[in-house]
Amino acid sequence: MIMLVLLSALAGLAAFAGAGLGWLDEHQKGLISAEMHRAIIAFGGGALIGAVGLVLVPHGLESQPLWLGLGTFLAGGLVFLVIDHTLKRRGTPVSQLVALNLDFIPEAIVLGAVISGDFKMALFLTAVIVAQNLPEGFNAYREIRHSHAGFLKKHVLQIMSGCIVVGPVSALAGYSLFTLDNMILGSVMTFCAGGILYLVFEDIAPDAHRTGDWRPALGAVIGFSVALVGYGLTG
Repeated sequence: MIMLVLLSALAGLAAFAGAGLGWLDEHQKGLISAEMHRAIIAFGGGALIGAVGLVLVPHGLESQPLWLGLGTFLAGGLVFLVIDHTLKRRGTPVSQLVALNLDFIPEAIVLGAVISGDFKMALFLTAVIVAQNLPEGFNAYREIRHSHAGFLKKHVLQIMSGCIVVGPVSALAGYSLFTLDNMILGSVMTFCAGGILYLVFEDIAPDAHRTGDWRPALGAVIGFSVALVGYGLTG
């Protein structure tokens, strides 16, 4: 259990470290070019799609009938359509932060569910989450700062530091309450997968696009490859 807390806290710390990189980039203007910003956004989007295609949907469908998996997946997309549009109407877009937690929380729960039975898989899953959370934390910090000019940097970092707590709490819940074949856990995973996919194509991918620049598209491929490696090593 101590190892589980350490691994999940490390995964959450990666999101905070990504936000710290965003703060450093804002403090040292020009440190990261606009093209590289878009590549990082695309990398995060690719990692999120990788989490959907290689972790959340496959494991989610293993524990529930197809009709339920399809229903929860579509429900996730519809629910986060409503949430995203509501936030935008109020002038508070936080799609990157929402997508980060939709990805991180169920994966941390899965981490807790598998660590007692397959420690190797838990280690590799932690590595995958860290690789996903670092760019996602960077992107979430920049999105919040750009959409809320009056929101102080320290407040954004305080919000992102919550991931260090969310990770262990989610992992301990998975350890105590679930196994990988639990139908409720499977439904949560497919629901989050639908929400992630909606947010990627509605907000994250458009933010990464620029005509004539090849780096964002390649960044998405590399981001997906992180999840692919994790799946190949653990699946």
